[in-house]
Amino acid sequence: MKRRLKREAKTAARFGLVGGVATAAHLSVAAILSALWPTLSEFFVNLCGFLVAFQISLIGHRRLTFRRQGRARRFFTLALLGFALNNGVLAALLASTEISGFWAIGIATLTVPLITYVGSRLWAFREHQG
Repeated sequence: MKRRLKREAKTAARFGLVGGVATAAHLSVAAILSALWPTLSEFFVNLCGFLVAFQISLIGHRRLTFRRQGRARRFFTLALLGFALNNGVLAALLASTEISGFWAIGIATLTVPLITYVGSRLWAFREHQG
């Protein structure tokens, strides 16, 4: 049991590292686009950041976090669900607060990681019992 918990903690730490890099890329793309074209829709800017971050996440989780191929379609489905949640939070922020632009995207982006970890671990990159 203790060995399994230790292994799971290491997997979660690697997930956090990959997720941190992907989130940094997402927010970097959002910051650059927001700075260069401040009139762009926050939703379009968020989509561009998501598409870059997805590629980093898929490769990183395959090679570092879970160390197996996993199912790209399942991971993409999970990522889309996370992105939908992200956009829901973004829409709520834009509609009900004075927060907008990059800050709204940043807050929305940071709400999803725990849900994505659980879904990735238990579904997209699940170990096959053979």
